[in-house]
Amino acid sequence: MNKNANLGFTGEFPLWRYLWTAMKTFLLFISIGLSSVYASHSSAQTRLDMNVKELTIREVFEEIQQNSEYIFFYKDGTLNDDKKVSLTAKEATVEEILTILFGNTDLTYELDGRQVIVRKKPAKIPESEREFQGIEVSGSIKDPEGVPLAGANVLEKGTTHGVQTDFDGNYTLTVSGEDAVLLVSYMGFISREVPVAGQTEIDITLQEDVSDLEEVVVVGYGTQKKVNLTGAVSQVTAEAIENRPVANMGQALQGVLPNLNINIPNGNPNATPSFNVRGGTSLSGSEFVNGSPFVLVDGVQMDINMLNPEDIESITVLKDAASAAIYGARAANGVVLVTTKKGKKSQKSQITYSNSFQFNRPSARPDLLDAYTIQEAAIKAVEYENRTPSGDMYDKLDAIRAYMDNPQETPPYIMSPGGSIIWVANTRPYDEAVRSASPMMKHNLSLRGGSEKNTYMISLGYQDQEGIYKINTDKFKRYNVLVNVGSEVNDWLGMDYQVSWNNTVYKEPISPGGKGSWWYAMAQEPFRNINMPVKTSADSPVGEMYTDNILSFMSYGSNRKTVNERLLMKIAPTVKLLDGWNLKADFSYMSRNYRTKEVLPELWRVDTDWNNLTNAHTNPSYIDKTSDRTDQYTLNVYSNYDVSLGKHDISLLAGFNQEWLKYEHLRGRGEGILSPNIPVINQTTGNEYAYDGESHWAVRGAFYRITYNYDNRYLLESNGRYDGTSRFPADRRFKFFPSISGAWRFSEEAFSGFLKPVFDELKFRASYGSLGNQNVTNYIYIPSYGTVSQVQHLFGGIRPIGITPPGLVDPNLTWETSTTLDFGMDMALFNNRLGLSFDWYRRKTTDILIAGDKFPAVLGASSPTKNSGAMQTEGWELEVKWRDQFRSGFRYDVALNLWDYQSKVVAFNGNPNKLLSTLYEGQKMGEIWGYETSGIFQTEAEIEAAPSQHLLNSQWFPGDIRYTDRNGDGEISPGENTVDNPGDRKIIGNNTPRYQFGFTMNAFWKNFDLNIFFQGVGKRDYWIDGNQSLYWGGLSNGAGTWEVYNNTWTPERRDAHFPVYKNKSANRLTQTRFIQNAAYIRLKNLAIGYTLPREISEKIRVERLRLSASAYNIWEYTKVPDVFDPELMSADYPMMRSFALGLQVTF
Repeated sequence: MNKNANLGFTGEFPLWRYLWTAMKTFLLFISIGLSSVYASHSSAQTRLDMNVKELTIREVFEEIQQNSEYIFFYKDGTLNDDKKVSLTAKEATVEEILTILFGNTDLTYELDGRQVIVRKKPAKIPESEREFQGIEVSGSIKDPEGVPLAGANVLEKGTTHGVQTDFDGNYTLTVSGEDAVLLVSYMGFISREVPVAGQTEIDITLQEDVSDLEEVVVVGYGTQKKVNLTGAVSQVTAEAIENRPVANMGQALQGVLPNLNINIPNGNPNATPSFNVRGGTSLSGSEFVNGSPFVLVDGVQMDINMLNPEDIESITVLKDAASAAIYGARAANGVVLVTTKKGKKSQKSQITYSNSFQFNRPSARPDLLDAYTIQEAAIKAVEYENRTPSGDMYDKLDAIRAYMDNPQETPPYIMSPGGSIIWVANTRPYDEAVRSASPMMKHNLSLRGGSEKNTYMISLGYQDQEGIYKINTDKFKRYNVLVNVGSEVNDWLGMDYQVSWNNTVYKEPISPGGKGSWWYAMAQEPFRNINMPVKTSADSPVGEMYTDNILSFMSYGSNRKTVNERLLMKIAPTVKLLDGWNLKADFSYMSRNYRTKEVLPELWRVDTDWNNLTNAHTNPSYIDKTSDRTDQYTLNVYSNYDVSLGKHDISLLAGFNQEWLKYEHLRGRGEGILSPNIPVINQTTGNEYAYDGESHWAVRGAFYRITYNYDNRYLLESNGRYDGTSRFPADRRFKFFPSISGAWRFSEEAFSGFLKPVFDELKFRASYGSLGNQNVTNYIYIPSYGTVSQVQHLFGGIRPIGITPPGLVDPNLTWETSTTLDFGMDMALFNNRLGLSFDWYRRKTTDILIAGDKFPAVLGASSPTKNSGAMQTEGWELEVKWRDQFRSGFRYDVALNLWDYQSKVVAFNGNPNKLLSTLYEGQKMGEIWGYETSGIFQTEAEIEAAPSQHLLNSQWFPGDIRYTDRNGDGEISPGENTVDNPGDRKIIGNNTPRYQFGFTMNAFWKNFDLNIFFQGVGKRDYWIDGNQSLYWGGLSNGAGTWEVYNNTWTPERRDAHFPVYKNKSANRLTQTRFIQNAAYIRLKNLAIGYTLPREISEKIRVERLRLSASAYNIWEYTKVPDVFDPELMSADYPMMRSFALGLQVTF
């Protein structure tokens, strides 16, 4: 059956062979046909980036000639080839570069068109020396990477005494006295005032003066200055996320970028954070969906959490449809562009080694009740209902007290009159099974540099982390290799190469199927002695695992090993056709292998008579192995042309993209392990099973971007893509998705002069665009058969495999479409010290695939999926940044990110009656429906006088919850469970995180640096489900915490918050009394570092050495119960607090 998933490529002619042949033909055509038309195009406004070290002036001339239209002329003997120079400049004209280059030399120059004539300066007649009393100060001026700044100005404040630094960035200046102040300036860097304070040697580091609006931002298939952006784009560089003791990129980025929503599921070392941009994106079944963005690492789709954070150069988020449209069908939920570090031209080789040694502790640890208190509460609960506790309950209470008084000599059980075991121990499962701290270490080694024509970056990373299980400890390891190489083959051809390999390995104990998580198990009642053998489940009140020997389950040899491996190879040629016109291509191959292996040996238990061993919970024992392989090929070919015509700047980009992916799944299982020492399937004695699966898909698209800039005032941009995907029928496979955006730089208008004292930049933006969404199931348009393995009847003594008829398919299936309207504003004030960016957006998603109207059962098939749903998300985001420095050399910067969104259902045909059990039109994402409470019943008289609650429970007593009769019908009920008739329920909260924020402060003084980062949620409601034993405790299953117990109702404590301590589900219905305020603020990161002074580091032969101490998740303020982490809010692997010491050294 042809599933039309390869867009024209068949298995007889594999895609990789087609693409490789096309690539060779493409390169051959370029090398033969285009080399003859290459010609330089002169421009008086040519600007260059220079970063040269230890070159002669003659070699600097050659570098300029290779990157511009200029030609140098000079006489023999004019240049001194024995003198080496270093120079750094960004977007500087040739005149500016030569002015710096010749600053402290006897050379001068003249420009004649594109000719530069160099000659020696005429000899100056020395001025008469005059006596000057003062002190001599010397030192060096360098950039943050230690590169000398030649030609920097050093002036004594309030005088005309000044010098320029030499080629090595050194200066010597005589100043008036010890109280003098040096004014240091250099083009493209922030000027500094440095007090002399009696020093004779002062080395000064200047920071690059790049305002946020002048920042270069990575966008789709290129870069742009932020000042020229017309869409909603945010970017963060490596400096914002480095020096944090985090395990993955999700932890590093949380709260750093506005409206990049990151959910960390738990504190498991192998936990994978999920990403979302700007809230709700779609609907699925009866739930809202916060879809994941399209993540590209150096132009290739991959899992960002597998990356080494030390390899990241920058991260850009394209939020609105106008910015993301160039990526088409997979960009409906936003785009995250990750750029890895690369070498720089003319950069000397640098070897950098860094490490981090840390330990992790759970952020929340329950203070559980002892067994005696729980049994005593159970007795009182019976008495509060006017009943008499049984003698067995008192016998158990006395036995528990005896055991607690003398646990070494008292048995942990007694026998009931009927011969059953009654456990009377007092155990603390958390203390027995969980460590108080666990170690983690990271090592990174990189080599980085470049020559005049080549660049290279090689990075190795290793992470080793242990979990917090005491027994059968869970362990995680990650290995990273990254190689980035760039080569300027000749004047018109450049080549970039990348190879990366990432591998993670995670080992953990596993619980038998259906027994729940370890963390729920650890909240078991404390009566059982967890150091005793496992017992029968005959008298277990809440299930086998939760009352059995948790330590035995963890230690009997069960384990799961997960290996996730990814390999990427990429080649990217760039052809310079004309000045301003480039042709680029990249072809990549990525393979991913995901493997798991589960081993569950047999676990034996002691039966009730303590003599017989029977198999417990793992019958049969088994070995289960899975292997998933993904092969992905990506080809991009695109060309960009930039031209300036007076006040008109135009940039054009057009390209083609083709991707193909194949996925294979294989699983094998063998039951009855012959020997736990040989855990392989062919060494099992029972049933063996095999499963497999395969799928593939392809996308193909042509894209464009047109940008227009008039006089740096009016900006216009259009992005679009004609996209096709194999996931839809052939006649509905392709669709065009355009966008338009514009901006007005108000501050550049002639009439905006009144702003200048305060505003450096004021820009207004607007954008509108639509995107398709191909994130649907493969082959959704193809009716497929199903199988039934357990047919009820035998035929010929054999039970056959059954086949179900294919479901119905809507022939009109098409793209889900997301349309976004965005208005934004960017500002810079007070000499670029204050930056502000604000966006408001509305995203509407239409043609969402949902189940159609139900058909009569006699049809024998379910209703087909249809494009009939719609939803809308509105939100806003704010970025505020401030930076400043003082004369003392202290400088700092602060940044605030704040954002909010709300999503709602606009159309949903699958629920015409608006049942509350599924989605309905008008519903907001996160709504919580529940009862309103009027306190706790105090007396029988109150119960008699109150509206009847018999529909919720047949009996009510003092200490139970009192619900409010909102509809006034005299009884408490759920009504018809619809929006129009919800009974006595109402919307009591919303669990969507609102007003999320991140606040960062960096401070620098001398050789010290400090980073403080807060993250949090300003508003969120949360209902803790009844299964969360750590909260409800003895109210549900005979365990609990002191925090809850000490605030439960008793006749002596009538103002308590919780009802009487007993297991009554009617007291735990969703209600206003126990809904949680889950807002929080958390100190996410605190780091302090010290960099050795250069004079010391040079003595030990290192370029730079930095020591650091950092902490992660170390404090929070929240109103949720102490046993929960405000980010997690469930009984699961807890979040971690981390404390680390680190070292970074560069040679």
